[in-house]
This record gives sequence, structure tokens and C-alpha cells, in this order.
Amino acid sequence: MLRGKAKEALNAYLNALLSGRYAEAERALEVLGKRLKARGEWGEGYLHALKGLLEAKRANDKYAFNLDLGEDLKALRALRREFGAHAKAKYHADFDRGYFSALRDLISLAINLKQQASQARKSTV
Repeated sequence: MLRGKAKEALNAYLNALLSGRYAEAERALEVLGKRLKARGEWGEGYLHALKGLLEAKRANDKYAFNLDLGEDLKALRALRREFGAHAKAKYHADFDRGYFSALRDLISLAINLKQQASQARKSTV
């Protein structure tokens, strides 16, 4: 998982992506790109995954992977495990591990957002 300003940028990207603010998501990607440049192919794969999600969402591509907070927590956790296994797999190239790391990190943030929303609803009841 990313840390510091990179994690903040990823969080901003996810919030912008989910709310349809694509220009804001692109700005967050620019910040991430600067942070990940030093990571080589892993960083390129990470950014490629995020750019692909943005383009799929912008084009309303119904066949592409689409992150949705409407998914139940069990399904999101299963996705995180699957992407995490690919992110750690030694038989994948650095680019691919970066790609799957981005998806795993986004799912982790989505799970946190969903849990926070659930706790907020419980506290208002």
C-alpha cells in the first residue's frame, strides 16, 4: 500500500472516480505519476491500471472492471485477495505486479470507505 502523499492522491483519485469527477481524477493521477516515477516498471503498471479504470468509467464500458461501492464487503474482500495474490506472484513481471497492486489498493480503500459509511449510519441511528 502506498504511503504519505501518494496514498492521499490515490484516495483523491478514488473519490473523484466514484463521483464522476474525471478531471479531478486525472489531476490525482498526475500527482501519483510524479511519486511513482522512481519505481520503474512497477510504477508504470500501477499507473496503467488507474488510467485504464478512469478511461473505462469515462467511456461507460460495461465489459471492463468497474469498482462499485454497491458491492457487498464479502465480494470486495474476495477481489482484494485475488488481486493481492497476483500482486505478490513472483511469476508476474514488475509491470503486472504494479498493475495488480493498484487494483488491490483501490479495493482496500473502497472497503474502508464502505465501512466508514456503515459506521456513520449506525451512529446516527
